Amino acid sequence: MKFKFNPEREEEIKEQILKRVVFSGSFEDTPENRIVNIPDGIEEIAENAFRNFSCLEEINFPSTLKKVSASAFSECKNLRAVRMNSGLSEILDEAFAFCPSLTEAIIPDSVKRIGGGAFEGCAALSKLKLPEECEMIGAGAFAFCFNLKHVEIPDSVILVEFNAFASCFSLEGVKLSSNMGLIDESTFEGCRSLVSVDLPPRLVKIGRRAFSGCSSLRELILPISLREIGFDAFASCTSLLRLAIPKDLREIEDEDAFSGCDSLTEITFAGSREGWEALCRGKALNIQRSDLTYSVPKITFLDLKNEI
Repeated sequence: MKFKFNPEREEEIKEQILKRVVFSGSFEDTPENRIVNIPDGIEEIAENAFRNFSCLEEINFPSTLKKVSASAFSECKNLRAVRMNSGLSEILDEAFAFCPSLTEAIIPDSVKRIGGGAFEGCAALSKLKLPEECEMIGAGAFAFCFNLKHVEIPDSVILVEFNAFASCFSLEGVKLSSNMGLIDESTFEGCRSLVSVDLPPRLVKIGRRAFSGCSSLRELILPISLREIGFDAFASCTSLLRLAIPKDLREIEDEDAFSGCDSLTEITFAGSREGWEALCRGKALNIQRSDLTYSVPKITFLDLKNEI
């Protein structure tokens, strides 16, 4: 059913909305709008409001702003600075996607949700501060941010969706929220500079291809809470030397979880030989190297103090 204004108040209501929302067409893409200060009282920047503006270099948000809608600033090729204020609660899908000149994102603590692809393809983004009250980071939110080096996900975050930081080629270190139970599919796939990951103590599942192609990762201690490792989860982690696996792990989806781990020579399993054999379904863990040859890492069993 199409919504209709009360005819007696239609103009008044429309005027009130216009005072609270910046719509597509509210601003023009002109050199005069190189720097835009969103007026006080504005609560929402609507979908596509500044999309593909080539002149826009700086945007300043008022404290009244609560929502940046989908694709509001996507493909603004010269946008270098976004100044946000406390009070903002939502940054929706692709809000700042493919802004190749954007160098930093200081997101206020009031933001609870960062949408899918919100900063995807921001190739120059090197400084990121995530909000302390954030609960969710959407799929591909920071994928292809080639200059991002460090990420700290606050403990308020419960869910980070698939591909969230995929192909962040310069990413070296990550601290994950202690309340995350899942590292979703391809979350860090292709992060070839990733050296260290601080895994959460409540982690239950590492999804498919979660760390695939993290070729600088050298060692990893999986938390005792972990129950499942997905297909290709650590594939092509060519520098991975050592891996510690908890005794209560229930499933390695496929032996290809470690394919291409050319340097993996030692696995420490916190359980027994029998537990390991059950986990591997009675098979030896044959790791296919990049050159298509196979290797079998040495397994150390902590409770039996013997090795194979």
